[in-house]
Amino acid sequence: VPFFDLKRQYEDIKDKIGFAISEVLESGWFVAGPFVQKFEEEFAKFCGAKHAIGVTSGTTAVYLALKALDIGSDDEVITSAHTFIATAEAISLTGARPVFIDIDKETYNIDPEKIRDFIEEKCRWERKTKSLIDISSKRRVKAILPVHLYGQMADMDPIMEIAQKFGLYVAEDAAQAHGALYNNGEFRKAGSIGNIAAFSFYPSKNLGAYGNGGAVVTNDEGLAEKVRMLINHGQKEKYYHDLLGWNFKMNGF
Repeated sequence: VPFFDLKRQYEDIKDKIGFAISEVLESGWFVAGPFVQKFEEEFAKFCGAKHAIGVTSGTTAVYLALKALDIGSDDEVITSAHTFIATAEAISLTGARPVFIDIDKETYNIDPEKIRDFIEEKCRWERKTKSLIDISSKRRVKAILPVHLYGQMADMDPIMEIAQKFGLYVAEDAAQAHGALYNNGEFRKAGSIGNIAAFSFYPSKNLGAYGNGGAVVTNDEGLAEKVRMLINHGQKEKYYHDLLGWNFKMNGF
């Protein structure tokens, strides 16, 4: 018995899928366009966030989230030791160094106390630059990238407290957590808590596409604008390229 029977899923909704595909074909908008824009608006609302930007994959989404935060070759990013390799790949592609922190034995998500231990035992605060510096590598620790596994969110409150104390960004890897809720007295959805978040729509994910795709989600208008530029060759206005960007736009299908 297939663990992911995507064909059976398709049989249940093939009329709707066929109609949706024909709509895209008839419109001529195969890349980005009104169908992607509508999806972005609905997904942002679903996540309880202000902005969602459709991209080519979940890995691309993590990479773009980090690039929007200006993560680069002089930096380190704290992340979970228990995650798919794409998390570490995205960090490494920015030129930064991943710092793997052990997990909580009950949840299998990154352990906030072990993040605190790493900072207190292996880092120092540099007053001049107001930066957290890894003593051994001499790199700046710039962000925490918690990974929400199996639909279960990381313990975000202590992570956000640590980030605020040491001036770190928080980028959520929510590739497996579409619609997941975090409860600290009020419910908040995955992707709406950190500075920025990344989702995957790989076919086997909680919310899968027929193809590949991802999204970057944020409440920060400046970060959203930067991601939109990065996925479109760095241009805000057509033929005026202000950033080094890529062709990472989501397709209409």
